[in-house]
Amino acid sequence: MRICYSSDFHGQISLYDQFDDLVHAQKPNLVILGGDMLPDGDPDDPITPQVAFVHDEYMRRINSWQNAAPGLAVACVLGNHDWICSRMALQNYHDAGRIVLLDHRQAWHYDGVAFLGYSKSPPTPHWVKDLERLDLPDSPLPASGGTVWDPGAQCVFEARPEEHFGTQPSIETELAAAARIEGPWIFVCHAPPHGTKLDRLPSVEYPIGSRAVRDFIQSRQPMCALHGHVHESPGFTGSHIDHIGRSLCVNPGQSLDNLHAVLFDSDDPAGTLRHTVFAEAPASRP
Repeated sequence: MRICYSSDFHGQISLYDQFDDLVHAQKPNLVILGGDMLPDGDPDDPITPQVAFVHDEYMRRINSWQNAAPGLAVACVLGNHDWICSRMALQNYHDAGRIVLLDHRQAWHYDGVAFLGYSKSPPTPHWVKDLERLDLPDSPLPASGGTVWDPGAQCVFEARPEEHFGTQPSIETELAAAARIEGPWIFVCHAPPHGTKLDRLPSVEYPIGSRAVRDFIQSRQPMCALHGHVHESPGFTGSHIDHIGRSLCVNPGQSLDNLHAVLFDSDDPAGTLRHTVFAEAPASRP
């Protein structure tokens, strides 16, 4: 099975245009989108920019890929810039069989491979907090809170750190409940694992990935783990791949101008992986 993966378009039409060309040219069997695909929007009006984009642009693109390649499957997770109301909109398309919204609690099986997905990330400076969680149960609360969507009231509200992070299960706790899988499987997780070539920023002296995600990959050993979130990391470390045990971990990165995406065959992810920007990954990083 030929898989095409990318992440972190943030609503940039030029990246969608380039991805259109890639999908039409390479004709994958499965497209996977790794979160933060929608524009940020106004904190006082998340519905208009994000949910409208889901209906008018995101699904329009997916329909065009599937019309050009009948049988093409499209699976996705969300990211820390995405609102819960956008997830609810995508859930409707999932329920209708148009896309697959991957989950960690139940595996999706396609062409002999199982998939788990996870959308949440450790705290960031970004103001949307719907899909941010403490990494570990004993991780300290961040210094500031942010904006959270209230599905019942259909509005946003400001939440202090203890109100949001202090009342939600940690990433480690949620991943402990992930489905157990026999046979080959792929993990799609917006946040990259901590302490790898995939979670570094030039402006930060330390890794910013998730320790819980790293521990999960180490213990469960998927054949491949697909990530995003830290756009600059491949350019900074010199590599879009790393390994945790036997698991190949990939963060294609992203830019405003040139599409960062990977293609690979599920029978041999490491041997067939190709990146749209980087030809090879050097063996070492700064």
